[in-house]
Amino acid sequence: MHRSLFGAGVLALAATMSLAACGSNGGGSTSSGGGGKTLVVGFAAPLTSGNAAVAEQMVNTAKLAVKTINADGGAGGRKLSLKVYDDKLTADESAKVAQRAITVDKAGVMMGGYTSIEGLAIRKIVEPRKIVFINSSTISPALMDGAKYTFRTTVDQSDYPVQMIDLLKSLGYKHPVVTADDGPTGSTLWKPIVDQAKQAGMDPGDTVHYTLGATDLTSAVTKLKGEHPDAVVHIGSAAADAGLMLKTMAEAGVNVPVVGFGSLIAPDALKIGGDAYTKLPAIYTLANQQPSKPEYQDFVKAYATEYGGSADALALGLAEQAGATWDAFTVLKKGLDATNGDTDGDKLAKAIDAITPFAGAAGKDGSLINFGDGRDGFSKSLVAFQFVGGKPKELAKQPS
Repeated sequence: MHRSLFGAGVLALAATMSLAACGSNGGGSTSSGGGGKTLVVGFAAPLTSGNAAVAEQMVNTAKLAVKTINADGGAGGRKLSLKVYDDKLTADESAKVAQRAITVDKAGVMMGGYTSIEGLAIRKIVEPRKIVFINSSTISPALMDGAKYTFRTTVDQSDYPVQMIDLLKSLGYKHPVVTADDGPTGSTLWKPIVDQAKQAGMDPGDTVHYTLGATDLTSAVTKLKGEHPDAVVHIGSAAADAGLMLKTMAEAGVNVPVVGFGSLIAPDALKIGGDAYTKLPAIYTLANQQPSKPEYQDFVKAYATEYGGSADALALGLAEQAGATWDAFTVLKKGLDATNGDTDGDKLAKAIDAITPFAGAAGKDGSLINFGDGRDGFSKSLVAFQFVGGKPKELAKQPS
């Protein structure tokens, strides 16, 4: 039987939806009480940034989700209208667009946000106003610290150190060096990774820090080369930075394997990194997705139907944030169905907390989205890949 996250007919989207129902203009009324009025959903993504390609996938998924939900009768009896904002991958712009979404466009819910920079900025705007924010990518623990109205359909960054180091140790590496940007994730995750490496009996070199969005990483790679690493753990928020790091490493002769987030092989990284992906001995990534997962396959088929392309190619080509965005809208629909469309922050947050755990598109097969133990939808659901022949290949032996 075909699985559908929103109801019957997710793959038969062909068609009959009005553009106004899923386009990027606000429109409609957003009374928190529901009553069948159109609900404006604000969606922020870094469309002008080094993560533009992934941001576009997130926006495409959001549009598809809104179209699917509306075709299935809406959420809690309300049609959704998507309003997309370019947050430019900066805290200031993220705060501005969140403020605009709420005060000008009357958004009743905020979604999106790619990096921790954006997610934390949006959270500062929505939490005091008791507006629910469902994030699909920010991994910083600060996003959930004391949050009452913020949720995420991805993992906390604390899941990465153990699995990254376990992967490198299983492959026989002993002297890794971490490269970390100065963003919220890089500045807080590098030390737990170094500590985990030491705990695992490794001899990590000094961490190499660099500026997020840097246009020249020569100095950072010179320091990296001086550490004589046998492997690199790259921790950064921008895919463009990841590509530039690999390119500069290859040019400087730092020919060692690299492990990092899925952003290492995002389209923006591949474009900048070029032949570094064939020159370096191996590229490993950890991502909150598994291409063979049935629920992910269903999402990919719907995406291919809507936007074209091969479902098999998209299963490997879509960033993990796409599946997590699909899940975020599933969470929104389930919450609104429970409140009969009421977006009152306390009521909607309580309804989302009470959602029965379910298998989403993101995460490894068998993992469930579960808010019963906190606001992190996933836990211990990462999957390890090696980038081979221009595609991520799931490792036969997964890190613990």
